[in-house]
Amino acid sequence: MSDTIRILSFFTTLLLVTGTAFSSLLAASPKKSSEEIILQVQKKYQQLQSLEFDFSQSTLTSGRMKQGSGNAVFYRTSVQPGRSPLPQNGIMRWNYTTPTEQTIINDGKELSIYTPVDKQLIVSPVQEIESDITYAIFTGTRNLLDEFVATPADTLFLLNEPPTGFTAVLLTPRQPHPQVKRIQLWLNNDLTIYRLLMEDHFDALTELTFTKVRFNTLPAGNAQQRRTLLELDLPSDTEIIRQ
Repeated sequence: MSDTIRILSFFTTLLLVTGTAFSSLLAASPKKSSEEIILQVQKKYQQLQSLEFDFSQSTLTSGRMKQGSGNAVFYRTSVQPGRSPLPQNGIMRWNYTTPTEQTIINDGKELSIYTPVDKQLIVSPVQEIESDITYAIFTGTRNLLDEFVATPADTLFLLNEPPTGFTAVLLTPRQPHPQVKRIQLWLNNDLTIYRLLMEDHFDALTELTFTKVRFNTLPAGNAQQRRTLLELDLPSDTEIIRQ
């Protein structure tokens, strides 16, 4: 499996627990267990209509470090006024800007990977991609603690110096996962993820740091917004590969 698909799977996993801002929950409450923190994060997360952020990425594989950056959008495509977003109706779009421009879109049915420099678009059914479990969790159809054991952070599980002043939680799959060995999260007082570190079964590490996080800034249930997120400006000579 390519680094891009593996990292996408990791990204999808991390966003299943990305919360929305609500004032100083951890600071104002008694000391909470790792499970209680994750439950609170997921409860708020499942009510999100949209989520946008910029990210920087470090990946260490076989002693080689790679850097990358970009921005991403998660969007619920069907929202009823006064109700929580419906499950299984999300779009995820990842826009890599460095080191190589690339767009990855998951609409719940197909995973599309467009690489302009290669003039190539790869389209695969989601059910054949190992990251489909994480998409299900993102859309609210899975309970995070059914999938992972939440424990206090492993202070030795690091790629770079850890951020200070954050609450850290370690997530370990309850059952063997094809991509994820363990995930460590650093959250601020409003339960927004600032940094995430992931390890796969080949001991590769991927660290993500998030900036400019925006919650619910996109119009809810908007058809034009949905079309915009799914749009790819493909040159006429683009090779389209369906798997």
